[in-house]
Parts: sequence; structure tokens; C-alpha cells
Amino acid sequence: MSLTRLGKKSGKFRVNLTAPFGRKLLLSILAAGLPGVILSLAFVWGRDYALDHEIEFSVLVLGLWAGLSFWASEGVVHSLRVLSNVVAAMRDEDFSFRALQATPGDPLGDLAIEINDLARALETERLATIESANLLKQVMAEVEAVVLAFSPDGIVRLVNRAGEAFLGKTTEHILGFAARELGINDLLDDRPVTTISRVSAGLEKRWIIRTAFFRQHGIRHRLVLLSEASEALRTEERLAWQRIIRVLGHEINNSLTPIKSIARTLSRIPLDGELPESARNNFRHGLDVIGSRAESLNRFLQGYAKLAQLPPPVRRILNLSQLLHRVINLEARLQIVALPGPEMEIQVDPDLFEQALINLLKNAVEAVLMREQPVTTPDAVTVSWEVDKSDLKLWIRDRGIGLARTENLFVPFYTTKERGSGIGLLVSRQIVESHGGTLHLQNRLDIAGCEVKITLPGVCC
Repeated sequence: MSLTRLGKKSGKFRVNLTAPFGRKLLLSILAAGLPGVILSLAFVWGRDYALDHEIEFSVLVLGLWAGLSFWASEGVVHSLRVLSNVVAAMRDEDFSFRALQATPGDPLGDLAIEINDLARALETERLATIESANLLKQVMAEVEAVVLAFSPDGIVRLVNRAGEAFLGKTTEHILGFAARELGINDLLDDRPVTTISRVSAGLEKRWIIRTAFFRQHGIRHRLVLLSEASEALRTEERLAWQRIIRVLGHEINNSLTPIKSIARTLSRIPLDGELPESARNNFRHGLDVIGSRAESLNRFLQGYAKLAQLPPPVRRILNLSQLLHRVINLEARLQIVALPGPEMEIQVDPDLFEQALINLLKNAVEAVLMREQPVTTPDAVTVSWEVDKSDLKLWIRDRGIGLARTENLFVPFYTTKERGSGIGLLVSRQIVESHGGTLHLQNRLDIAGCEVKITLPGVCC
């Protein structure tokens, strides 16, 4: 019986066959042949043969006895050594070795066949395990949910790519560290499903946490899955407002249309000469007010209808600097400064993106003008941008009155301006999110004012 190696290179391993077993096997074979040797020698020496013939025959018998015994012993030991090598290779997770000349019906041959079959089965199982592990790693890397695994003492044992972004650290600075050191000790609560708020990349987001448990090497570990819920909640909120706006618009328009029609009709009817001049003037003024306010309310509703009718973006390649300067030149009330930035082209819907920038710059200028002493320095309203790989990050900073109640920023119908419609920010955020980006507003930390940050991933050409 011999050994063959299939495919990959094997590592070193030891054959754990001790010398005493070989000696015992050899002595057993010698003992088995000893009676025959004794009988042969007794037969030769008991006859009347020449002395030199008796000696030659005795040497021949003893040589055959010793040689055959050694040969038989070495054959068994070699076969066991081969099988031991195969088993040792399997122990070292090298399943490329096979025992050859495994003859069915022979005890050692049957054992060799069974060991070869076991090696094939373990090799197949190992390949399946490796493929499953690779698939799991790929899924873990691509999934958008944050996946973390903790040992019983709160040490991070597993983290995926989304987890790195969530914690703002690399794998080397996460694995092996305690949850307390990473500031995520609240993730180890025993509640099966809960929600938390976290600031990630400068944005406050809501996360849904799910907890499960698994065992590795018999030790119970905790698996924590976090899924970002802010975008889904905003989408549901936007759909709800769109439904409300459609209903309100339909009902109010049904009332406004006859009011405007009747007001116009009455304004064209000649007034009775018996009415005093003041009454006729009041009558005409009332009709004018009815028509004017009905028209104003209609424009108001048409503005909100944009939320429900915003088209999907049709992307085109355009120069960012030219686009910004074109939008900045539309504002005549206050100078807006575009800080130097990299020359680049982006792929966006020019009409929608311009509209979002117009709304945001208009709000910034009005916030500056609403101050008791408006700032007239060049940094009153500034626009800056940078590129991170293929992502665009754009800032609009002003030195205005700042944000009073940030929780109402994106609520339709809410405005702090005397003639504001309350849809500018909401439309701008909807445009940015339709491009796959994010829009974040916060008060400036360095001076009084507001900062708008727009992040558009994958738009830079």
C-alpha cells in the first residue's frame, strides 16, 4: 500500500507509530514461523547428510525465516504508516492525501478504502464550509445594516464594513476592544428590539436595534444588528404629507373656483345708482379682496403641489463651478461668495439641483437680512465644496439669525417668514435625496449663523 497526494501542497505532519509496535509485530511473526523452522532443522540434522549440506540448509532456512518475517512485518508497518499519514493529514485539514492499492476484502485494504472515503467526505464538507464562509463575508461586507458580535465580556469579535462607518473606525481599532471603550455599551441591553439616535457623519440618524445570540466553540456570543430607519421614516412622512396636500388641494380648489368665478361676475354687474358712493366702493373693494385672496390661496396650494409632483431626476454632466456661479448671480440682494474649490464635473439633474440651491441660498440671504444689523462682509453667505473620491460635499454657510427650532425645519406649512410658504427646505431635501444624497442643517459653532451640508455620493465624473 502506498500514498499519493492530490492537488495542493501539504504541510508537515508526524507519523505516530512507535518502535515497540514494530518489534512486537516482528517477534509475533518470528514466533509464528519458529515451529516450522525447528521442525525443518530437526529433519535435516536427524538424517545422515553431509555436515556442509546440513549447515547450508540450516543457513538457508534461518535466512528465509528471518527475511520473510522482516518482509511481512515491514509490509504491515508500511501500510499502517500510510494510513497514519492520511489520518494525520486530515487532522491538519489537508485532505489531498489518499492511500493507494486499497484492495477490497483485505482487512487493511478495507480500512484504507474507508479512510479514503472519509477524506473525500471531509474535503467536500470543508470546501462547502469555505464557500459558505466566503459567501457570509461577502454578504456581511455588502449589507447596509450594521453587524456587530460581542463576546460574553463585551469585547467586539466581529464587525462589517457598515459597522466601521457607523463607529467611524477601522477594523483594527474595533476588534478586540470593549463596547465601553468604543462608546456603544448601550447596544448590549437585553431588549430584543429597540431604537437609538446616533450622530453619524455629522447627521443624527435613528437606528433600529435587534439582538440575537449564537454559540462559537461552545461560548455564548451576542449578535447585534442595526438598521438605519431615518430614511424610511422620512419617506413615509413625505408620502403622508403628499397625500394630505393632494386632499387639501382638491377640496380647497373645489371651493376657490366658484368663489373666484362669482367674484368676477359680481364685479362686472352695474351697481344700482340708488346706492351711496361709499357703499359702491366698499362693494367693489370687497369683491377685489375676495378675488385677490382666492388667487393668493390658489398660488399657495400650487406651491405645495410641487411636493406631490416633483419629477424624478434626469441626470446630465455639467460643470459645478459654472452651475454655482449661475445660481449665485440670480441673487441681487446680497453678495454671495463662492470659495475656491476643485474644478470638476458632476452628474445631476440641472433643473432640480439648481432649484434646490436657489431655495437654500435664498434662505441664507434672508436669514442674514433678518438680523437687526445685517452683515455686509464678504463672508455673509459663502459656498464651498470638496471631493471625496467620487462623492461631492457642498457647504452653504451664512451669518444670519441661525436656527431657532430645528425640529420644524422640514415640516410642511411651517415657516418663520412673514410671506414664506414653508416648502423651500422640504423641496430642497427631497431633490437632494432623489439624487441619493443627504441634506443637513445646523447652527454654526464658530459664529452666529447656519450651515447647510449637502452630500451627493457617486456624482463626480
